[in-house]
Amino acid sequence: MNLKELKAFLLDKRLLLALGVILFVEILFQSGVYKPLLKKNSYAANINRVTEHVLNNRKTLDPDILIVGTSVAFEGLSVRILNEQLQDKGWKVQSIAIRGSELVVQHRILEKYLDEFKNVKYVLHILEPGMAWVDRTETIDPTLAMLSELGNFRAISLIKEFEYTPDRSSYLYLALKTVTYRKDLGDLFINFNERMKAISRRNKNPNLNPWDYENETIESLGPYQIENIEDCLTKTNPGSKFPLPKESNADHKRMIFETCTVANSVPKSSKETENTERYFRRLQKMYELIGKRNIHIIDIFAPYSNAIRTFNDSDRTAVWEKGLGFALAPYQKLDQIDMQDSLGKGDNGKYCFDLIHLNRSGMENFSLALSKELAARLGTK
Repeated sequence: MNLKELKAFLLDKRLLLALGVILFVEILFQSGVYKPLLKKNSYAANINRVTEHVLNNRKTLDPDILIVGTSVAFEGLSVRILNEQLQDKGWKVQSIAIRGSELVVQHRILEKYLDEFKNVKYVLHILEPGMAWVDRTETIDPTLAMLSELGNFRAISLIKEFEYTPDRSSYLYLALKTVTYRKDLGDLFINFNERMKAISRRNKNPNLNPWDYENETIESLGPYQIENIEDCLTKTNPGSKFPLPKESNADHKRMIFETCTVANSVPKSSKETENTERYFRRLQKMYELIGKRNIHIIDIFAPYSNAIRTFNDSDRTAVWEKGLGFALAPYQKLDQIDMQDSLGKGDNGKYCFDLIHLNRSGMENFSLALSKELAARLGTK
């Protein structure tokens, strides 16, 4: 193709029209016009819903204590119960925990919104004992989706700061909303009626509570009598002949199997690794953000199913204490509350939805136990 032909191609009206349409759609997406249409409970929709709801309710619930974490905190703690129990002490609690959020996402939430909460004096960081050993350098779609909703261009530089090694497609995912939303758009066109019905139900039944969520699941691990990960995989795999308990259902059984599979992938060794060292370097960046604001951090280890409790031995605890001490310096000394046995040292399956998440009963008991610990530790405001 010579220069004349190339010029003619680039100036072709059909090409210019197509590029103009793509640019117009991209500008609309960048402006946030598509956010209300996102699929319910997708990672992108969840992070928008939680942050927007918490911010919109600051006049009702402007917290002194802010909860940060993943689904363990999201499912396991009741903001309602914590506020009821700490009311006499004068403390107000709110949660910005997000399902599936890696440290880089939690950091970005705080970076973007922490200054909006003028009264925060404490951050409760809910930790998962095995998380440091499965820290990764590759960027995955859920993390990219959440980061994109929190400011996609900032995310491009942030993933470098957090020692990720993204490929070109990751940068495209963050830079172009037409790429970010491609799967969600596909689902919208395929399931248009269902999406519109979900949006309609949401608009007709708004959440009037100042907190975003409270766990209502009643299913439990109890009837499965799971003793360890191998037992879990045997009883809950799709081909298992173990009879489905009447207190459970097929979806619940599937979700248990999924968490068993994840738990089985966590290294059993409790020694320091390259992954743990990187995890605590990332955590240091996040804690620096909090510490510079003179906000005190309390690290909390939540209760899990006793089927995996044995992995969190003294060696693993020592790695955590060393890493947390490194991450917190120079702003404060380690301040932690170990609640792993707060639901009992024996079989606690009745309180667990799956291996790592609590059900409603577990949430209520964990929230009450943590409230007592906080009241004793913090005293009256």
